[in-house]
Amino acid sequence: MKIASWNINGIRARKDALSAWVMSRQPDLLVLQEVKASEEEIPVEISALPGYRKFWNGSVFRKGYSGTGMLMREAGFGGSAVWEIPPFDLENRTAVLHLSDFTLVGTYVPRGESEEHYRTKLAYLEALREYTLTLQRSGRQVILAGDMNVAHLDIDVHRSQNKPGAVGLRPEERGAIGAQIDSGLTDIMRDLNPGTDNLFTWWPYWKYARERNLGWRIDCFYLSKELAGKVCGASVDLGEKSSDHAPVVLELSIT
Repeated sequence: MKIASWNINGIRARKDALSAWVMSRQPDLLVLQEVKASEEEIPVEISALPGYRKFWNGSVFRKGYSGTGMLMREAGFGGSAVWEIPPFDLENRTAVLHLSDFTLVGTYVPRGESEEHYRTKLAYLEALREYTLTLQRSGRQVILAGDMNVAHLDIDVHRSQNKPGAVGLRPEERGAIGAQIDSGLTDIMRDLNPGTDNLFTWWPYWKYARERNLGWRIDCFYLSKELAGKVCGASVDLGEKSSDHAPVVLELSIT
């Protein structure tokens, strides 16, 4: 099973790149962030993409802002699939799909640039932690995937941008990610690459920042322990450059 997560940074602007990537890579599940469109505004190139069911939490909070969604390959799932927008969701940032083997939680965590929005970010991260913990306590296996907008460790950000006090690097938000992991999940990409210091998924729009790999690792998969034992690969698709984020891809052996 192949599960992908991608901050598309505007599905209307990236519709051709997205449809080409999906048809080429054929993910069984794709979590999308920063869709920036309501369900009615999803381009036909995506809404009519053959072989996939589509689920949207569109940008109805503010036109052209935020928004999440999921694509599920119809041939890959024979059981039920229950779509949920959880009650703690805000700004159309959360997408949940309950499947027979696990629950997939997609998230686009707030950036938190203003002090008010930073407090919102911390509250959202805590609500997300409580939600995934409740799922685990109920016996569900969980995959949390998406744009966390936090570089959890120093190794997750290029040294040129590792500035104390910068949003995305503050102790409180890093602590919130640590608490999420401590609640029973594992950061699988880091676990598979413990010493890799150039493993980034997002790059600022500075001249040659991406070419020089001056990035952050903020697009992540956090898995409950049983699922982590079934992982056979996790990678960043560095060849796809249409968004400022690269897709991240997880491969699971589930029978």
